[in-house]
Amino acid sequence: MSNDYEKDVRRMLRLQGGLTVLAFLAATLIVLCACSGCGQLDSIMPVINNDTLPLVAPVVAERPTVNVPYDLRQENWLGRQREGSCTWATTISLLRWQGRYRKADWVRKNRGDGEWPEHMATGLDSAGIRYAYTTEGDVEFLEWACRTRRGCGITVKGGAHMVALVHLDSQWAAILDNNDIEKFIWVPRDALIAEWRASHGWAVAVLYTPCPPLPQ
Repeated sequence: MSNDYEKDVRRMLRLQGGLTVLAFLAATLIVLCACSGCGQLDSIMPVINNDTLPLVAPVVAERPTVNVPYDLRQENWLGRQREGSCTWATTISLLRWQGRYRKADWVRKNRGDGEWPEHMATGLDSAGIRYAYTTEGDVEFLEWACRTRRGCGITVKGGAHMVALVHLDSQWAAILDNNDIEKFIWVPRDALIAEWRASHGWAVAVLYTPCPPLPQ
């Protein structure tokens, strides 16, 4: 191989190497421009205007807080003494809401008729059901029961009936009446509290874990 030929080959290799380096540098520059939002790329990657971005949906609290599904609601029934079983019907709905289906079934088969606080407490104790109650018209008890999404039974109609309190906020309350389980009944907060206190202020809550909130 002649010296002139060897020189020509070396020159060609240097030229190819230089072109390779240039190509590499050009590719790198393009990538860097794309990553930094270079102005020359606006035609293919337009700047996003924040005003056109979709708004994030606000978090909406479930209403009512204790949103007992229809299939878990227990209707009132006549007990062995031919009395309404509103206290037990309310308790069953709240037990089911908190996932205690076997206890709810046991109550339905073994309890019934009208109740008063001390006698019902004895019945809950014998059934091994955890509970808390007040007979003093303590509004904080109602707020706690709804805040923890357990709900509670409350007396109305002068103490002649018990319904489930399923919501209580600064303006509104909602109840589930075991005499009409088709819908929740919304009542102004102050009116509900006044009715409850005029009906002996008895409230009872079962103490288990409620269903998780529905996605909003």
